[in-house]
Amino acid sequence: MKDVVLLPKDRRGVLNKGVCATLKEELNVDCVVNDNAAELDGEGLELMTAKNIAKAIGRGFSPVRAYRLLDEDTQLEIFDMARFNDARIKAVKSRVIGSGGKTRSMIEECTGAFVSVYGKTIAVIGDPEELKNASKAIEMLISGSEHKTVYRFLEQVRK
Repeated sequence: MKDVVLLPKDRRGVLNKGVCATLKEELNVDCVVNDNAAELDGEGLELMTAKNIAKAIGRGFSPVRAYRLLDEDTQLEIFDMARFNDARIKAVKSRVIGSGGKTRSMIEECTGAFVSVYGKTIAVIGDPEELKNASKAIEMLISGSEHKTVYRFLEQVRK
């Protein structure tokens, strides 16, 4: 069965022959990158996993971080901010990244999830518990909670 994942221009080079070779080796999924898309050919769960890895790379994750999705307990969640205007998207991205990357680092440290802020999306990779906690912190930031409130929540999660 074939599936196609569209890739932003500046992420096309990241999903390269090495990544395609890994998808073939680990998941038995054929991968060809043409112009702005990755064409994936495989079966069932393996194809879905390969598609999520391609999506994660397209959303700003390095291949090494995206390969965490090879673990069947790990999932990808993408927050689409296209419903916001450009000024609001910029503000939300700034809040999630934080000064010098502090907030994103704290979310990753306290939850164990990986976070990528790219384009009009925020993407998270983690197991269900990590996703739940990281997503809650991100939703708190999107809805305007103060950083200190989010940090307090994250400190409770860490314990």
